Amino acid sequence: MVGSGAFKMRQVLLPSHESYVLPTVKMLVRALERRGIPCSDSPLRHKPLRALAKIAGLCGLQKLPWSASKEPFFFHLNHVWPTAFFPYVITNPMVTFSFDCWPYLYDGWQRLFLKNQPRIAFVSAKSSVIEMRRRVPGVEFRWLPEALDPAGFNGAKPLAERDIDVLEIGRSYPAYHHLIRGPLESAGFHHDHPGTRANEMISYEDAVRAYANAKVVVCFPKSITAPEQAGGVETTTFRYFECMFSKALMIGHCPSELIDIMGYNPVIEVDMSRPHEQLIGDVLGSIEMFQSLVERNYDTVISRWTVDHQASIISSAMLEIAGGISFDYKNHFTSI
Repeated sequence: MVGSGAFKMRQVLLPSHESYVLPTVKMLVRALERRGIPCSDSPLRHKPLRALAKIAGLCGLQKLPWSASKEPFFFHLNHVWPTAFFPYVITNPMVTFSFDCWPYLYDGWQRLFLKNQPRIAFVSAKSSVIEMRRRVPGVEFRWLPEALDPAGFNGAKPLAERDIDVLEIGRSYPAYHHLIRGPLESAGFHHDHPGTRANEMISYEDAVRAYANAKVVVCFPKSITAPEQAGGVETTTFRYFECMFSKALMIGHCPSELIDIMGYNPVIEVDMSRPHEQLIGDVLGSIEMFQSLVERNYDTVISRWTVDHQASIISSAMLEIAGGISFDYKNHFTSI
């Protein structure tokens, strides 16, 4: 248990995670706890402490060298919050993990990292790691893909027995959605797209149930669905892992990062020259033929990239800071 013995390490749960993100954050919290790294709630959940943190930030309060500790703290932060690490930033070295680090937010992330100087900052998108290294040379940035706990998903039902033929969930790709919607309806297929309709929300629990009952899930990265925000950054996201752990067939586009993780392309690439013919004729028309692919995807991702793999890398980074071990981070990712 890495959090016990000579080297003490802790993680802090911030009060800033949206309801659709919090379940995935808690998966990592539990994985780190299994490695002996206890979690406590940030005092910033109380408004007076948030006000104090803001004042300290405005005053430029930094680390106090006479009270410095070697005990590292881990923070999971998915949006820019410059005072998120108060008061621990004053006395303790930090390891952070951030996703949603997009080009249109780079200036804010740059200011956050410059101000707080974490010892190691994990970022989920490779391109963003490269850019942050350029902008903030005093911080060590490392790539760490998003990950999930397979225990939270259900892939028991074979594809042929599932009720939802095509599932589009969350942010959609309108160019594809409008090409397949009419033909699917005319052919009598069950096409569900919760969360893609205006002002419609879906809980994380409902999303997980939908994945478990879906034959095909449409998966495009943000670089395609919202290129104005992605700014050319193509990265893998939770949706791909949610599908693979649910043994749902993915159609859309596979980010190169996911190929790096899996060792092959687990996604059926969309043919935009014949989208509904491909979906209805080639895929749904012989869905049982794809059962072996979803089984392969599940077995591969279980062995190569879950939240426990992610927690192992984070805890090793914290041990590096505490002086316990030297972890060959680069070789870990060249081996997956």
